[in-house]
Amino acid sequence: MAPANRQKAQDSKAGSNESWDEARLEAALKRLDKLHVQVLLPCGIKFEKYEPNIAIKASQLRTTIPRMTAPLSESRTPSELYRLLMKSVADAHKEIQDFRELMGDAESKKIFDRANKSRKENPLGISTWDPTEHPNCYNTTSNLTRTVKTPGGKLRLLHIKKRGTNPKCGDCGSKLAGVPALRPREYSQISKPQKSVNRSYGGSRCGNCVQDRIVRAFLIEEQKIVKKVLKEQSEKKK
Repeated sequence: MAPANRQKAQDSKAGSNESWDEARLEAALKRLDKLHVQVLLPCGIKFEKYEPNIAIKASQLRTTIPRMTAPLSESRTPSELYRLLMKSVADAHKEIQDFRELMGDAESKKIFDRANKSRKENPLGISTWDPTEHPNCYNTTSNLTRTVKTPGGKLRLLHIKKRGTNPKCGDCGSKLAGVPALRPREYSQISKPQKSVNRSYGGSRCGNCVQDRIVRAFLIEEQKIVKKVLKEQSEKKK
């Protein structure tokens, strides 16, 4: 009898400590997101990104009553006003019913129970970032330093800045001549003539590529003219 009770206790403990895989957690997040959007977003929005194969109408439960009474604010005939009012009431009732069904679904209850259990086990939530767990956190590319000696014999710690890169040609990928190699922050602080080149194609191509494009354009136009002349000559012979 005792081994059976011990086995039941172990089974219950294993069930309580059941870990959800990534796919199940993603599905739970989608369902919670769907519930949240039904409360907040306006009507007529489709949820392809939440449910790829189903287009669902949002409910916006916060504005249910104003939307129910919206037909009363316009001047209409009594019969038309009654028809529109009954239609808005039926739509609002359906939206509320859909939200209740989604909230009371067994899968939603499992997700809420899982969230409450996780909140009880970890009341502090996600732990804060502790610098003692990352002893080399300061040693980044933008925070490199080196020790130098001044002419007076004193030691100073200098920060090594990241190297700036030259803009590249869009065709051949070579560096654009005439544009300084700076960091993005430094580019934002200099004037436009200093960070650009007065050249065709907005300075995005180097001089050799611009020359090749001009020659290519002339050759294409010359080819068109030759074809046109040959066509006229063939028509005259006919």
